[in-house]
Amino acid sequence: MTWPFENDTHKVEKKLATQSLSANKQRNFLAGIIMFIASLLLAFSTILLCNATIDTQIISRVDNTQEILSVILGIAIVLLLTAGIAIKNIMYISILQRTREFAQLRTVGATYRQIKAVIHNERKQLSWKYILGGLLLGFLFNCVLPLKLYLVPSVACTLLSGAFVWFIVFWSFRTPAKLAASLSPMAALRTEEIKSAKIFKKSSRINPNGLAKKYFFSNRKKAFYTLLSLVLSGVLVFVVFSVVSAIDIKELVRQPYYENSSIYLKLNSTAAENATLELMKDSPFTEELKAQIENISGVTEIYPSKKLDCEIVVPGQPENRYELSINSIVGTTSFETQLVEGDMPYSPNTNSTIPIVINRASPYYEKTGLSLSLGDHFSASVNTGMSTKEIDFSVCGFIENKDKGSVFYTTPEYLDFLAEINCDLAWYICTEDMQTKQAVEEIKALVASDNRINTSIFADDLSEYQAYFYNAKIVVTAVIVLICLFAFVNLLNTCITNTVIRRHDYALLEAAGMTKVQIYQTQSAENRIYFFGSLIGSCVVGIPLGFLLCNKIAEIPGLSYISYRFPWPFLLLYFVLVFVVHIVVTVYQRHILAKQSVVERIKAIE
Repeated sequence: MTWPFENDTHKVEKKLATQSLSANKQRNFLAGIIMFIASLLLAFSTILLCNATIDTQIISRVDNTQEILSVILGIAIVLLLTAGIAIKNIMYISILQRTREFAQLRTVGATYRQIKAVIHNERKQLSWKYILGGLLLGFLFNCVLPLKLYLVPSVACTLLSGAFVWFIVFWSFRTPAKLAASLSPMAALRTEEIKSAKIFKKSSRINPNGLAKKYFFSNRKKAFYTLLSLVLSGVLVFVVFSVVSAIDIKELVRQPYYENSSIYLKLNSTAAENATLELMKDSPFTEELKAQIENISGVTEIYPSKKLDCEIVVPGQPENRYELSINSIVGTTSFETQLVEGDMPYSPNTNSTIPIVINRASPYYEKTGLSLSLGDHFSASVNTGMSTKEIDFSVCGFIENKDKGSVFYTTPEYLDFLAEINCDLAWYICTEDMQTKQAVEEIKALVASDNRINTSIFADDLSEYQAYFYNAKIVVTAVIVLICLFAFVNLLNTCITNTVIRRHDYALLEAAGMTKVQIYQTQSAENRIYFFGSLIGSCVVGIPLGFLLCNKIAEIPGLSYISYRFPWPFLLLYFVLVFVVHIVVTVYQRHILAKQSVVERIKAIE
């Protein structure tokens, strides 16, 4: 054998890597499963988030796209970090447990570069098939989802996910490989003996719990990576389920239904410029139609929503002009409760000045740069439908409603006075609870033939949203299950690897008089540190973070229907899952030790 003195050793390095992979199939299978799940999870999640973001249509007049993308990006970063730590942990363990093998290679003359080359060849041969399989399955899962699939972005997300997993695998191998390759032959051969000496020092006076702690702290880096992976997974799961639990679907659907209306009729305008104005000139909202609706059994009230466009000039800045709208107050009772300063618009004898309430939480108000106070006056050019009038406005009150994009509000009577057309934008119709269904059907039939009117029914919207969120929760739950599976497979690998590499240690303890029950207790005690340490860490970090995130999201315009609720069902489910996996790991560990006798385990090199 001329290796390592021959000039080209690439073939020998690949052959050694292949032989090492064949000799450690159980370890490599567990490592491959981690890579496969990481690739599947990352590809599935990133494609899903990308397609969901593209397919999202903001139907309100409040632009919250940036905030929503920030939340999605934050979740994606935590997801990627969780996968990266888990992969690094499994690779770190699989490399460090073979220091004796590397020491033997160094003894026969292998160089630092050649040891690293063998490990990198193992990485290439082991990782590519699992990564490709995970990416392909993640892509196919998105293909069967009801969400529309955008091919080019989806392929791009798949490639980026694959590149990230490949980078993490490369990064995960790098540090352990450098450590193994830098050991001197004698130091590497003595590594296992030194570790055993530290563990068994004063072992005659140690109990299973104490021995478990010594094993746990014997490799702090490995323990840290394992716990960090589990805690990050648990935190991510807690946060996602907290947000999902916080969504009040009924409150979400209720947002556009003012005054608890059961149905509303709105002008069926298109995105074309001045489409609404042209419909108002030939408005379907006639007095005749109103009388017909009022005569329907069960109808209790009709609240009109009126609107006129206007242009304002910032005082002292004639070059700054802003096109806004003046909206009517729909239902004085609910609107009055929103006042944070001032009073409702008054009804004086003269109409030379129009009193208005300003929504200073609207992003459009902030853009104008106006700084108005109670009693201030300013002028605006109001489009009455047929002409433009210069109108003097006086500020009589303020509201702070971040869910509404409109800035100026006044009473319907003032808008009727200003308008030269029927400026009704919508009718909000309230009904008696017992007769709602029949009344809604009659109203719907009454306006069905008029394509100028768009009809929205609360019961139908609620049913549609409930079905949508039901499907969304299924998708989210599937992602969360993958995350949990990913974390627990990582933990399963850690526990099983510990059992395999400590068979020799356990055999010595058993030969020295320790019973099998005590050895099993030692294993269970160490497992409990991992399981319950991660559970406690996930709760301590995840619960407050979920609470803070829900409150932060609720501050985003249009998302006030987010209201934090403690996720009790998930917490119980997570606890049961941890307990079940703990039992499975314990049973499997006992099965491994029972396969060989004490003598066989003492003779075992690895």
